[in-house]
Amino acid sequence: MKSYYLFGSRILTHVLFWVSYFLLFGFIWANENNYFQSYFLEFILLPIRIGAVYITIYVLLPKNLLPKKYISFGWQYLLLLLISGVLQRVFIYFFYETILQLPHSPLFDLNGILRAIILVNSTVIFVGAAKILELFHQERELNQNLKKPDQIIDIKADKRIFRISTDEIQYLEGLGNYVTYQLTGDQKLIAYTSLKEALKNLPAHFLRIHKSYIINKNHIRSYNNENVEIAGKLLPIGKAVQIEFED
Repeated sequence: MKSYYLFGSRILTHVLFWVSYFLLFGFIWANENNYFQSYFLEFILLPIRIGAVYITIYVLLPKNLLPKKYISFGWQYLLLLLISGVLQRVFIYFFYETILQLPHSPLFDLNGILRAIILVNSTVIFVGAAKILELFHQERELNQNLKKPDQIIDIKADKRIFRISTDEIQYLEGLGNYVTYQLTGDQKLIAYTSLKEALKNLPAHFLRIHKSYIINKNHIRSYNNENVEIAGKLLPIGKAVQIEFED
């Protein structure tokens, strides 16, 4: 499955994101070019925001939102924001305003807590949206790689019509106006038709590799540039055939 991380490393991607986040918002929130205070504030508040983000994307999303437990997700997310907002206010009061001897607001200042909740929420929404987008692309890629649903086809052989699951068909061998369907369990059906016509009724994971053979890619045991092994038999690959076995 495709990697959505820088250089294929989740840890490196996360570290670079949070370093960039710290540098950017420390610069944005600096007042009167007082970068020390701004970066110091971002430094002491960053663990709370990181915690809120990871609790959301690694706990609340998979346990509540993805299983469609929307009410459970909603109240837990609001509780997380409230706790994060209060913690930010406490950290600002004791580790920012007190240490730097800045004017103090009340410890549990409502406006301060609301501002903190909004800032935490904006960070969580941004990262959460990126995580949901990643999950969406992973799900779409997974669905594209799944085997196509099994199909039932009718094969006329021995004066009867056999209803056969395409998953049972290992390969087809053509000889003149007849086609032999090699099935699992070492069973065979011989039908009066051509390989070209037979292929029209088969799903996309059936591939014509030779003028005399069509294979079910789901039954391939091994292969090289010359032949394909299915059910212990080596089936030749035509010289003019270009094959991509990966779906």
